[in-house]
Amino acid sequence: MGHIGHFTKRITFAMATATSVLYLAGCGSTPEPTSAPKVATTEPVKAQVEQNITPEHKLVEAKKVWLQTRDKVKRDTLLLDAVGLYIAQGDRILAQQILFEMKQDGVATSLQDSYAIHVAMAYQNDPSSSPAQLTTMLEDVNSSPALTAKLAELQADLYAKQGLWAKAANSVLSTELEDEQKVAQVWTFLNQIPADELTKSENQYPKLQPFFALRQLTIENARNPQQLKQSIGQYKQVYAGHMLSQHLPKDVAIAEELAAPQIRELVVLLPLSGRLAATGETVKDGIMAGYYQQLQQTSNPNSLPAIRFVDTTNADTETMIAAIGDAKFIVGPLLKETVEKLIPALPPGVNMLALNRPDEMPIMLDSSASVNSEPLSPEAVNTESEMPSSAAPAVNYFALAPEDEANQLAEFIYSKGFRAPIVIAAQSNLYQRMNDAFKTRWNTLHEQEVQARRANITSVTFNDSESLREGITQALDVAQSNQRINQIEYMTNEEVYNMPRSRRDIDAIVAFASPQDTQLLNPIIEASLNPYDGKQVPVYATSRSMDYNSGKNQWRDLQNVRFIDMPWMMPDHKWQQLAQETKQTWPDRSTLQNRLFAFGVDAYELLPQLGMLNTLSYITFDGLTGTLTLNENSEVERNLPQAVIRNERVQMLME
Repeated sequence: MGHIGHFTKRITFAMATATSVLYLAGCGSTPEPTSAPKVATTEPVKAQVEQNITPEHKLVEAKKVWLQTRDKVKRDTLLLDAVGLYIAQGDRILAQQILFEMKQDGVATSLQDSYAIHVAMAYQNDPSSSPAQLTTMLEDVNSSPALTAKLAELQADLYAKQGLWAKAANSVLSTELEDEQKVAQVWTFLNQIPADELTKSENQYPKLQPFFALRQLTIENARNPQQLKQSIGQYKQVYAGHMLSQHLPKDVAIAEELAAPQIRELVVLLPLSGRLAATGETVKDGIMAGYYQQLQQTSNPNSLPAIRFVDTTNADTETMIAAIGDAKFIVGPLLKETVEKLIPALPPGVNMLALNRPDEMPIMLDSSASVNSEPLSPEAVNTESEMPSSAAPAVNYFALAPEDEANQLAEFIYSKGFRAPIVIAAQSNLYQRMNDAFKTRWNTLHEQEVQARRANITSVTFNDSESLREGITQALDVAQSNQRINQIEYMTNEEVYNMPRSRRDIDAIVAFASPQDTQLLNPIIEASLNPYDGKQVPVYATSRSMDYNSGKNQWRDLQNVRFIDMPWMMPDHKWQQLAQETKQTWPDRSTLQNRLFAFGVDAYELLPQLGMLNTLSYITFDGLTGTLTLNENSEVERNLPQAVIRNERVQMLME
């Protein structure tokens, strides 16, 4: 009876103060604290709040029941009601205190499931709690029909916090949300699932099949708005009895109303003279290649736009605006400073795909207009004649930014479990920018990781071959190992037969350097790593370290180096005919020019797809420069394939 008497005193104390409840001496049932990731969540579970009933009322009832009947189950049922009311009004600490005291006193078997659900409710938004542990606690709950919806809503929230999107979406179906809310939440979760996991998720959760079918339908028809509209109509008939037929996701409903833009005139802004003339001309060649490919595929040549190229070299903003005239579709400019100057002055109703992106979004000169970062409205992507003259300019940004490759490399290496890389960067502005971007992204990933392990980056910066060799040997601790061997030999006056030992904590090496420096770097790394350690340390690089015109010697020196690059630069890509034609036309083009050519092709083909890409965030465009998507800032993001140098050849990697 000791616990019971103690517990009654706690309730009496709570009622006397009316502002605090049971004293919390420790938390035997509290999940061990970890940091929880920030992800989209469902609405928090709410208790059924009786009108004018407060948690304190329930505590009073619990006390009376106990004093009069000594019925522990009835008392604890009322205490759980109080917990639910405290959670509903946001007093989670008080709810946690009651739950702790109940745990100390022992929870009746008949209330175990309800107790577990209330514990999860009390801790689900606690930053020190572990969603994984809360989920595990709920796995054995056999909820009554009255608790099924609460359990499902809790599980949806907790699964989402762990990035278990299919499980979260499946749980939403069992909640008490209205159908329209269910559709919105399931669609949000489902669209977080990577494309390569969709089939597996669909097989695991058959109730989600209509949602997966809708996503696949939109992906297959995204490049043909008319066909998409017809397919959605057929979909509604097939799933006439499903909630999706009445409540299409908002983005799909918008996409259904989109029409292919009728681009009658396209203005392309490029530097076509001066020091950047070769760069601009190469991008122009890519744009024209895209145009001629479209010409070969269409049955109506008159549907293609008339293209005007405008030289931006030494052209001021007024000159470029005058050159744009009444045209509603623009590709370019290419230089960042030109983009920054032009955007605020754009006339209303213009759709522009800038071939660079400003460091900060510029402010429009017209206070009523702003850069459109929302999905383009049907009016904004329909036809030029139907476009409202007052519509704000819609600007999207397509750039071959080196920082983007550094970010992708950081994400990939981190996802592989590496935590102690050496990052080697040349002392030039370009490679230092990549170095800084990599480290910033790496630190962000480390901060987001639950139960983060120690993650160190060892930095090496060099400006010539000597400082490169010295930096690598020091970073790998080879120099210190040699010193220790020499010291032992001096003290013993005998030769020590031993290999210099490299650091064993290093798990990856990342290089931001020119192709020539990377050729020097890789043999130094291989010579510095102790072959008797039995440990392979992978070397990673970006496209900026690859020159496809250097001959076989480069591939020999880059043996085993892994890198990312455009699909266009990889062997066995799907544009072989275009590659042969360009090789015949421009046999002496450099690696950089080949990439700029691909950039021009993608810019031309991407422009009419921007409305759909802005509307359906999960849609991708398979371009020569990468798998392209649009983020919330209307920036084109490129995902690049991976390759490795083996036997003096480039081989694609599928990991």
